[in-house]
Amino acid sequence: MESALQRWLELQCQMLAGTQSALAVYGRSEHAPGAHVAAWPSPEQVDRRLRATVQIAHERGRLSVQQPDATLHETGAPSYLAVPLTREGRVVGAVGVCVPAVAPGDLKSLTDVLGWGVRSLELQLAAEGDRDRWAELISLSGDVLDHGTLAESAHAFSADLARGLGCERVAVGVLRFGRMRVKALSTSLRFADQSDAVRDLRLAMEEASEQDSRIELPAPDAAPPQGRLAHESLLRGSGAATVCTLPLASRGARVGALTFEWSDVDALDDDVRGRITSAGALFGPLLELMARAEAGSVERLRTWLDAFTERHFGEDRSPALWTLGTLGALVLLLGVTPADYRISARATLEGRVQRALVAGVDGYLAEANARAGDLVAANDVLARFDDRDLRLEHRKWQSQRAQLENEYREALAGGARSEVVIMRTQMEQATAQLGLAEERLAHTTVVAPFAGIILEGDLDRSLGSPIEQGTVLFEIAPLDGYRIIVEVDGRDIASVAAGQTGRLALTALPGDKLPLVVERITPMATTKDGRNYFRVEAALERPSETLRPGMEGIAKIDVGRRRRLWIWTHGLLDWLRLQTWSLLP
Repeated sequence: MESALQRWLELQCQMLAGTQSALAVYGRSEHAPGAHVAAWPSPEQVDRRLRATVQIAHERGRLSVQQPDATLHETGAPSYLAVPLTREGRVVGAVGVCVPAVAPGDLKSLTDVLGWGVRSLELQLAAEGDRDRWAELISLSGDVLDHGTLAESAHAFSADLARGLGCERVAVGVLRFGRMRVKALSTSLRFADQSDAVRDLRLAMEEASEQDSRIELPAPDAAPPQGRLAHESLLRGSGAATVCTLPLASRGARVGALTFEWSDVDALDDDVRGRITSAGALFGPLLELMARAEAGSVERLRTWLDAFTERHFGEDRSPALWTLGTLGALVLLLGVTPADYRISARATLEGRVQRALVAGVDGYLAEANARAGDLVAANDVLARFDDRDLRLEHRKWQSQRAQLENEYREALAGGARSEVVIMRTQMEQATAQLGLAEERLAHTTVVAPFAGIILEGDLDRSLGSPIEQGTVLFEIAPLDGYRIIVEVDGRDIASVAAGQTGRLALTALPGDKLPLVVERITPMATTKDGRNYFRVEAALERPSETLRPGMEGIAKIDVGRRRRLWIWTHGLLDWLRLQTWSLLP
């Protein structure tokens, strides 16, 4: 819009011969949020008196003229004229020009020319405003539909509204089961639902939703009588100067609310009210659709039953009740019949044997021939250490032992018995050191102890780095022996026993149901992801070559036959028993 305003101002200055500078403001003032300002020839050449003249025309809503004052010796000073901009009968801005001193007789003609230009500008800005309004709504709908969850969409929508309307904060509320819940804030993606600020927002939304009307504070002069206690509390708590809550509806039903807060007491004008109403009309149906998509199974069932009975039976729902009763009796009959009871739990495939390969010497890594996930054969070289220092040490002890052997033979030939004993001792020491060097040389090569798969270990980034003795380099497991770790919930562990059978479906092989046998139950519980479970070890009856350690899936253990009604309800009944026990004195 500013580009259109600038183009018009330049054309108008060409029509008014002798124009020295000009200023056009579309908004409450040129410094207000969202205002559009155009200056000619540049903002630096617009003086203070012209800005004041434009502000006066805007505030009073009529022509403003400032002529040179002869009493102040302003001979030769320019004249300033400003005409208000109106839209739909209200003042929305002003346009002013600075021209050489105008004689009283020429003032009317100059004012008429400026007025005709302003009328054309009003028509142009009205068309631009409508296009901007549609573009804004399209952008808002795109932001809402561009996110996967209702919370993310509501946050993006509120943030865009806050930027476009110059708000300090915009809140989105969703009406569920007759209760309002604050779903998103423009200032934060995450917030505490129980905080005082969120509570005040929720009460304000409920106040507007119950009255089914927009509530504003400060209230307009022509506003109907309304209850505003919650909004007054919101103003006191947030420190905002202006607040407005708009109920959201879809197909005639209330679905939520929008609350806007400004730090400016004059922020809420007719243009902002229109934009708020348009945004609410757009977001209400979208909010209902996204809330319905994220609704729970109970709410979806209730909505479906209402729509189904109304569509097929109309307002008289007695046949529907008979039908539902019949279906309930059928479900109850099926519920008391016996069926196989299986316990489902997450399962992980592990190697029955896992070997850790560690560094046997301190040194620098020279080769790394395997990484996690590689299949290796027995005695395959997995890594090598730099052995140059060790080989030098090995040669040193070999040379020293050979020298001692020569000295020993000379002493033996000379009959020096004491020297023979000393030489023999030094030879034994050199032999021991040589054996130690050979053993350390053997440890510079890391080989696979058996055929299998590398579970952990990636040394490519450690080439040339020092490795301490005892550092774990690889973990390897064979491919011919597996065990299944089943994470059985603590509520079901009493039904599991060794020797029971079941089946395993892996995520990587969902079509293959692998038979298993329970071997061992760990007697201690483990806590993970907020739940307690027991590790149950099971063995595969028919191992497959496609299996790999680390695969995950779902295991089902057959624990006998139970009534269907018990299978469906025992979890809820056990929870109710535990809760009742905890509440009893």
